[in-house]
Amino acid sequence: MLEMMIGPVQVVLLVLGIVEAAKRFGVNGKASEALALGIGVVLFGVASAIEAGLIPDAAVMYIIIAARAIAGALAATGYYDLGKKILRQAAVSIAGVPRVMRK
Repeated sequence: MLEMMIGPVQVVLLVLGIVEAAKRFGVNGKASEALALGIGVVLFGVASAIEAGLIPDAAVMYIIIAARAIAGALAATGYYDLGKKILRQAAVSIAGVPRVMRK
């Protein structure tokens, strides 16, 4: 289920990246959870419909282009910050590892 793809783009990474980007614009708390649920339902639904052949091939090409464009934009913004946060938490949670990721 988590390996759902839109073209070469993994849907779960799109959802995470979009929500993290929205947080930088002030979307927090329950609003960010609602955003994740909404985007997840839509994107997993689109990926499932593509996989089942319910969307015409001409439309699928545009959906893949959009997913790639979003992933590219997030790679330059959201994933960088998300990666720093994950690495910082990992460094803190592993005993004996110095906290090199502090701000």
